[in-house]
Amino acid sequence: GGAGITTFNNARGPTIENNNIHDFVRTTGNQDSHGIVVQAASYDVTVRNNDIHDNSGDSVQCLGPEGVSSLPPATGLLVENNHLFGNRENAVDIKTCHDVTIRNNRMHHFVQSATAKGEALVVHYSAKNVLVEDNELYDASKGIAVGGNHEGPVPSSVVVRRNRLHDITDAGGGEGTAIRLENSQGTVVANNTITRAKSAIILGHGTGGPTESLRVENNLVDSPIAVDVGGQAPGLQMGSNLYPAGAQFKHNGQLVALDAFKAATGDASSTGGDVTVSEVFAPSPSAQDKGLDVGQPFCGAAPDIGAVELGC
Repeated sequence: GGAGITTFNNARGPTIENNNIHDFVRTTGNQDSHGIVVQAASYDVTVRNNDIHDNSGDSVQCLGPEGVSSLPPATGLLVENNHLFGNRENAVDIKTCHDVTIRNNRMHHFVQSATAKGEALVVHYSAKNVLVEDNELYDASKGIAVGGNHEGPVPSSVVVRRNRLHDITDAGGGEGTAIRLENSQGTVVANNTITRAKSAIILGHGTGGPTESLRVENNLVDSPIAVDVGGQAPGLQMGSNLYPAGAQFKHNGQLVALDAFKAATGDASSTGGDVTVSEVFAPSPSAQDKGLDVGQPFCGAAPDIGAVELGC
């Protein structure tokens, strides 16, 4: 079938917890068989402490009503403390769903297939109010993708913060990008740590429309191509990010150094320096107490740059 577990038809408040959901496989049609599908008109669904893996679709998909029903989008999905890995498509796929939280999950082992680009986590269609925080993503062709496919409005009010992304690879024809942002409105990318990725952050290349009013702040980046900005990023705000000394950047397809990139993007506060992180992702001294206050709790004179705050 389409999934191991599905919620639909005004399901309210179900909790799917402490399960091992695996090896749901289709070999015909679109081949999608997911671990869990949250359909339209599902409310306050909790997916917690599960192992969901080796399915021919996603571990968790929040399905929008597009082309399926006239019901309202699913609302209030919480996906936390799960181990999601090794599917043909994604760990988490958020389509047109509202008020979603994806927190403290471990996602890994995603490679490019006929119907996916090896993304661990996807937020697209007309998703709204999506919080992605405190997750670890690794061993994937792409870590987090916001935007891309949509039929109505673009994703809006998406926050990607305090995530640890590492070992994002282009092996097998993958892109090797930790975070890619295409069409969206008002996305925030803050206090993430990215290491051992071919490209750390790609944004504004215009797939499906502009990346509008994006904020990229307090991220600790250790990648050969630190940030790649295309020509469709109106209202972009960048600041207080830490990059490795000598990192390269792209602006409208041209390779540039940090100072030229900052001038082109209006960034007055990002720096280059020591980006070495510990095995538990503690920030380097160059990142400690050097961040911008973005409204999250911190300890010390100022927030640390990256996903982990020391001293609390």
